[in-house]
Amino acid sequence: MFSCDYHIHTQLSECAENDFSIEKIIEYQQEHGLESIGITDHDYSYQSKVKTIQSARQSIKDAEPSIDVHFGVESQMLDYQVTSIKIRMASYFDYVLMAPNHYHLRGVERPKSIRDPRRVALHEIYMFEAAIASPITDAVIHPFLLSPDVFQHSPETLAAFGQEMMNNIEHKRLIYQLDLASQRGLGIELTPKIIRYNQHHLIDFYQLCLERDVKLLIGSDAHNIKQLEELSLISPIIKDLGITEKNLWHPNNSNI
Repeated sequence: MFSCDYHIHTQLSECAENDFSIEKIIEYQQEHGLESIGITDHDYSYQSKVKTIQSARQSIKDAEPSIDVHFGVESQMLDYQVTSIKIRMASYFDYVLMAPNHYHLRGVERPKSIRDPRRVALHEIYMFEAAIASPITDAVIHPFLLSPDVFQHSPETLAAFGQEMMNNIEHKRLIYQLDLASQRGLGIELTPKIIRYNQHHLIDFYQLCLERDVKLLIGSDAHNIKQLEELSLISPIIKDLGITEKNLWHPNNSNI
């Protein structure tokens, strides 16, 4: 149902397993039939470390992959017009994934109240707009996805909270942003975290993306082998929504 995965972390990201190397990832993805992948460690792994970037690119080359391997980076919005990575550093990568809701990181603007779905909705659309507007964004990752670590709800409560949050997002405002994303050729991530976090309110959001001709980025957001395997969790969603190759975002469709 899919042949790509453009959101993968390696041991260069502090949150990934220590043995999760570029070589190990490439070998696994080749064995499992993927045709194109993207290495996207957090930008704090690279801050002004050009040698680290060069070394990572060399590791990809030395692996002699039989599949396409792109070298991206995961950044985040800190606030409107404020990103954690600047244009100069972004230029070292094939593409930039922009997270609008990394509330667990210091410096990222959080909702006024994480207990009020209306306030969370206002903040989520605000940060989504910021990510769409940023000139370095090539794809927006896990928008409107609520992390259990941040919101501290049970799966059932988080599912209901997420649905109420989504119901409080102004429809016209959301459509306008999706149309901007379509015009810019930006991708919106489809991630297995929607299953892992019980975030089924996002199914309607993905349907709206398809209706507004926004490309979907397939990304596992893997930090270990097990999470690479979890990518298969989205196969039923891909089938139910009728997603085909023409609906998918690839790095060569970005603004790089």
